Amino acid sequence: DPRLWDKMKKQQQEDESTPSSTAPRSSSSSSFLVPPPTRRSVSMGDFRRAQPGSEMQSAPSTAPSSKLVTPSSSMEFEAARRRLLEVEERRRVIQEMERGLEELREVFVRSEREAAEHGELVARVAATAQQSELYVSENSQRLKKGLRFKRHRPTIIFSSMLGLRTCLPWPVKLK
Repeated sequence: DPRLWDKMKKQQQEDESTPSSTAPRSSSSSSFLVPPPTRRSVSMGDFRRAQPGSEMQSAPSTAPSSKLVTPSSSMEFEAARRRLLEVEERRRVIQEMERGLEELREVFVRSEREAAEHGELVARVAATAQQSELYVSENSQRLKKGLRFKRHRPTIIFSSMLGLRTCLPWPVKLK
């Protein structure tokens, strides 16, 4: 952010223009002692969010509103920034894993639904096959019975003709 960068430069210039508080003091000026600058706590607003394609600079990542930036605090800020980036990366990975798990759950639900449908279809096919076996066995018995009578059909017809001939009132001669 350019405004943040300008603000940091102004603060640096102000810090350089003020007299150093580390200069030796005389005992006569002890009543006018200036308290040493204190470090403030860092809020989450002091860190800029890292974009995937952008490279973070070390100067803006330190606390921009602090009056005193020491090398140790700069290293602490860098470490905190790295930890924040690691946490954000872990959060992104966890979200991807959650999405993958949700997709996997949907696949299992869909396959369970398909298995239930296929199970019903298989049950219907099995019932139809069983009924077909019954029909085949009944019809095969009927067919066997019909074939048995078909072999004897001419004999039955001839004998019935001979028997019925005697029932006629006029004489019939067989040729």
